[in-house]
Amino acid sequence: MAKREIPLFIVDTARWHNQGDADFIACTDQDNGFVARIDIVSSGEPDTVTDNLRIGHENRGYKMRMEIKRVTGNNPKPSAIRTLMKKACDYYSENKRTVMNTDNPSTLECVRFLELLIDGNRHNIQEAGVDYHKRETIKASLEMLEAIRLKLLE
Repeated sequence: MAKREIPLFIVDTARWHNQGDADFIACTDQDNGFVARIDIVSSGEPDTVTDNLRIGHENRGYKMRMEIKRVTGNNPKPSAIRTLMKKACDYYSENKRTVMNTDNPSTLECVRFLELLIDGNRHNIQEAGVDYHKRETIKASLEMLEAIRLKLLE
């Protein structure tokens, strides 16, 4: 079997999708590929595993909720998709979620947090619609966060 030419999972954390505070992950498997939405929910939600939904990975009072929005594979099998969803949850948890030391954060942790704030709030520009003042306030806020981020990197 040939080595994989593209990554198995591709994560979209830019939030330019007008879907609110959520990330998306795409599984590129030819037979069982999918696109799933990732939300953070309360830890009170029960751990769940179905053919298109997985809730788990508790961390500091929250859990990750992954729901398949579209199956893109050529010959999808529910058992294989469930296995890939587990791998996708593990991949997202290990590579995209970071623990921050809030008592005494390093400069790098502050920079990463500012990047999260900037990326997580870009969608607010589009949500402001035609309200010029609201759009300008959001733009100025994002520009200020970016300026602070760059200042910390000096």
